[in-house]
Amino acid sequence: MDLSFDNQKKDNHIVLAITGEIDLYSVKQLKEHVSQVIEQEREARIIMDLNNVKYIDSTGLGILIGIKRRCAEKAGELVLVFESERISNLFNITGLHNVFAIYKTVDEAAAKFK
Repeated sequence: MDLSFDNQKKDNHIVLAITGEIDLYSVKQLKEHVSQVIEQEREARIIMDLNNVKYIDSTGLGILIGIKRRCAEKAGELVLVFESERISNLFNITGLHNVFAIYKTVDEAAAKFK
């Protein structure tokens, strides 16, 4: 399944809403899109809204870690937004809830950058 993206530039960050499934077949598309977004920013502060993502596999988790690292290299940060119990369980089981800042709403995440 292809991913779709909706980028919204806010005051000092970008909200990147993703729709689809983040898996072996779509990670290249995600990586390319986010790379373009990061390259356009002096400081890569990204709020990734995953509320319309139905599935993430281990390849997708790996890409999210890589994106977080790239943001940090550009004096920025990647924070995640989702309410899905399935995705939340995945982050808890893998321990990634300790690696990422995770919020339930975009507004809560945006407050981090104020």
